[in-house]
Amino acid sequence: MPSTSNDPSRRQFIKGAGLVSAATALTACSSIAKPAASGSIVSAKKAKNMIFLIVDGMCLGTLALAHHWNLRHHKAPLNWMQLYGREGVTRAMQDTASASSPVTDSAAAASAWGGGERVNNGSINFSVEGNPLTPLFSYAKAAGKATGLVTTCTVTHATPAGFSANVKARGREKEIAQQYLQREIDVILGGGSKHFNYEAFKLDNVTQPAANLIPDFEAKGYQVVRDRQSLAAAKEQSKLLGLFSPGHIPFAIDRKNDPALKQVPSLPDMFSTALSSLSGAKDGFVLQVEGGRVDHAGHANDPATILHEQLEFDNCIPIALEFIEKHPDTLLIVTTDHGTGGCQLNGKGSAYVESGPALDAINDFKQSFEWLQERFKKSGRFSAKAFKQATGIEPHPEQADVIQKAIDEEVKYLSSTMTAIVQDDLFAKTAVGWTSNNHTSECVELFAFGPGSAEVPAFSENYKLNRVMRSALGLA
Repeated sequence: MPSTSNDPSRRQFIKGAGLVSAATALTACSSIAKPAASGSIVSAKKAKNMIFLIVDGMCLGTLALAHHWNLRHHKAPLNWMQLYGREGVTRAMQDTASASSPVTDSAAAASAWGGGERVNNGSINFSVEGNPLTPLFSYAKAAGKATGLVTTCTVTHATPAGFSANVKARGREKEIAQQYLQREIDVILGGGSKHFNYEAFKLDNVTQPAANLIPDFEAKGYQVVRDRQSLAAAKEQSKLLGLFSPGHIPFAIDRKNDPALKQVPSLPDMFSTALSSLSGAKDGFVLQVEGGRVDHAGHANDPATILHEQLEFDNCIPIALEFIEKHPDTLLIVTTDHGTGGCQLNGKGSAYVESGPALDAINDFKQSFEWLQERFKKSGRFSAKAFKQATGIEPHPEQADVIQKAIDEEVKYLSSTMTAIVQDDLFAKTAVGWTSNNHTSECVELFAFGPGSAEVPAFSENYKLNRVMRSALGLA
């Protein structure tokens, strides 16, 4: 998601309210030479499979918020925290800078892992010089391995594309969908159906024809699924395309509380099915699983939503560990690409004794600000009653007027505009504060477990992980 805090229209709007101080690229990419199946990278013990769990946009503060909430409400540490004491786990830290900035975006971060070089923000597996890089999944395919992508974002979003595609601009999601078809990514599960079946559109002032890629996937042997029930029935399919939303998968808090969203699968649902589908691959598999919407909740400064997204991702960790117990020839990596928003649970009250009850107050939230955004945009009217039901906060008339003005003026990121307008109320209720609506430059945690994990250095630049993964998997 693009940054919102530097959106001039949004900042000017809030300030005024007085409340807060390409087809050509596709052809070039498809001509990348396939790497040889054997090469010179040598490891004493190879991994047959790799599971790469990535939570997009996780600040350490977001992790701590979810950890303390879980301790308070479930009397247990996060699964992430339990990795620290697990025997055989390598713990590391990564510098996440891109080629163009000390603060990366998701495209550059995923390309560093997937392509082995630092690239400019906004590009996917194109070098600074403009040359396409061979993505990790192309190496895996050349070695006979199956490949899979699972995400709560559109499946053509920056992070999954970083392991599997080449585009000079990350927004070319329809091109990315075409590349998935050409390169036969075996399992693809997430949102983004609008990028697989679309009307004619303009790209670089050139009209691109309408296309429906779904029949083309089916012709290549893919089973196409659209809801939780059909996903559960497709566990034995070796080729699977699951598209469960036109755009991103709705937030976990909304899927929990909105009956209309009950048939949308969770990230653990999709992950479990992907493992079942890929585990029969004779030469193994490489699977990326992204909890992508922690990032989006961070951009919006939405405290309850980021908590629920982090908790959902955390539930994927035991699924991976259970698989590894039965398949010890599997390398597991758990990490994040960058922080978003600078999320932190802060001290509240005398001697900070109110910080614990503030964690309880997060439970009052029933929907995301994005959920409210869609409803207010559809009706054209702000509803104080709906706002209170969703957040537990009763907006005062001045706030309601400003939000209505934002709706009338069709402010693009209404969700983050609303959180900015009621930021004092949000902080008073939850004790969660933010540094911005942007990505952050913090170094990020990484865990590795299984064959090849000892090769991960204690600290390194993110792009060096590509070589470690290829070495562990025996890829040229």
